[in-house]
Amino acid sequence: MSNVINMSDYRKKLATESSEAMRDGLIPIEFAIGVNDRAVCLDKITKYGVSSVHVRMVNDEPGALLYLIGVGEAIWLNKKILEKEDISEEEIERRIDLIQMMENMNFVGMDDLWESFSSQNSSLV
Repeated sequence: MSNVINMSDYRKKLATESSEAMRDGLIPIEFAIGVNDRAVCLDKITKYGVSSVHVRMVNDEPGALLYLIGVGEAIWLNKKILEKEDISEEEIERRIDLIQMMENMNFVGMDDLWESFSSQNSSLV
């Protein structure tokens, strides 16, 4: 026998997670993870199961996209990296600094900045 999946429950969960990230503030994945390579960032996000990535298209640049995640998820992701990966002492210090910076800053105002030069494209899960 197979299991029945109620898709409305699934959608409610995604909407709630997405709403929490929006209230928390969104930051570019490269900043959140502290790596300039978007492919590496997306691999980390996939590996640790971040619940959502918000994609924004830059208004004047048709091919340019911003990939954003919630600050809370970024902090959680960096803590998981510290916990599970074998990284150098220098990298540990850099991640701790990044976590502290994200914990102490209010990124809600950053959403207005992203919206000023980008438009909402989609939300990936």
